[in-house]
Amino acid sequence: MGLLAFFLITLLIYYWFPVQGGLKTFLLILIMVSGWLSIFEIVSILEARPWVAAPLLLIIGLVVWKWRINRNQQQRSV
Repeated sequence: MGLLAFFLITLLIYYWFPVQGGLKTFLLILIMVSGWLSIFEIVSILEARPWVAAPLLLIIGLVVWKWRINRNQQQRSV
């Protein structure tokens, strides 16, 4: 979980604060490496506790479903 938190913190620092020069490149490298390793961490969490994936997939499915319904309604009204 620490690696995932590190990835999110470096991502927020990169986008919210005006970082310039070599520090910006260094942050990008940290984001890429920690992001890649975070994928493996997420997969290992889901393998250890598969019941965690069900609510996440349900929420993602509901968001996509609502988005498609709204898009179809907007296309019909035009």
